[in-house]
Amino acid sequence: MGEETDFFRLLGAIGGKAALFPAAGNAARKAVNEIVRTQLIADGTTLDEVRQIRTLLGPAAFAEALDGVPAPKTKGLLTRADPHGPALAQPGDRIKALLALADGSRQPAAPPEKPAKKAASKKAPAGKDAAAKDEPLKDQAAAPAPRKRKITGRAALRVSEER
Repeated sequence: MGEETDFFRLLGAIGGKAALFPAAGNAARKAVNEIVRTQLIADGTTLDEVRQIRTLLGPAAFAEALDGVPAPKTKGLLTRADPHGPALAQPGDRIKALLALADGSRQPAAPPEKPAKKAASKKAPAGKDAAAKDEPLKDQAAAPAPRKRKITGRAALRVSEER
């Protein structure tokens, strides 16, 4: 079959004539599950797409397909579907959360509120008194403070003997 073959159309045609393929029932189930799993673990899959897939397949077939997704991939899917939701450690809990998100019984968690910024402190109005008070402080700020030196070793012994 060439590259221009539409395999999804072919799958639809086979599904329309399922009576012609009675021995392939299990293979069809596996193919559907694999197609759904591949789409679910794809990086661009959104929560809306997950919900559309569930609506298309029905709850039982969607749950069967989701159950076959590897545990690390369910974590990634849940993070994409609900980025602000709680981090669930157990794969079974992640599957339950994804099923709840897909059927709409649970909504994605809202982003956490950012703490309010503190208001800037207001400066006192500049007047003659404020300018007079600032001048001595400016002189002190201009001169470097004397550096305190820690005395250790022999120098410490000499200082202690002198006292």
